[in-house]
Amino acid sequence: MPGSYTWSRLSEADVVELRDLVSGRSTVLRRPPSDLLAMDDIVRLEALAFRESTGPQAELFGALDTDPLRVLTGMNWLIAFWAVLWDLRAGEPAGDLIRTLDYDGPWRKGATPEQEQVWRSMSQRVRTGVFAALTGNPESHRVYADDVRRLAPDVFLHVTLTIMDALSRNLGRQGLELSGMAAELESYTEPGRPGGGPSFSPPR
Repeated sequence: MPGSYTWSRLSEADVVELRDLVSGRSTVLRRPPSDLLAMDDIVRLEALAFRESTGPQAELFGALDTDPLRVLTGMNWLIAFWAVLWDLRAGEPAGDLIRTLDYDGPWRKGATPEQEQVWRSMSQRVRTGVFAALTGNPESHRVYADDVRRLAPDVFLHVTLTIMDALSRNLGRQGLELSGMAAELESYTEPGRPGGGPSFSPPR
């Protein structure tokens, strides 16, 4: 990674302190619960998010066939991570950024009022999933998981991918380095005990 951050291991194996050298602020990060997400999965999703080809979408749609909720939950976790990194850099609360997330992809172009309501609703469902990842709230995750099982996972994937792409480009234009951050978190931590707590803490 470029030298904008320092990583400091803490007493718990799955926890690390991250300091942004541009802002001077720091935050504590924890690997996601192993019963919910594997860190390897998140690192693979991160690599796909920054690969310049048509392959990533096809690979993700293929992964949906085996465990759609795990794929989508990993994407939500990555978006929450980026929101925390932006908070760390700019001092804008991660939750405020997440509330702005909105699907603006090709399926929404020229939507009728009824269709527009569908896309607003889907955007809200994705935001619910990202907030569940940000807070580690089991009830929020349950609501999101129920929606994924009830509706079409491939629509969730399309909407989430489009939101991820727009967010990563926007944050990149503002000078934030995102590529490789999940891989760095993996390298500085080890698997922790189940139910160890939320992955993210408010920067200070």
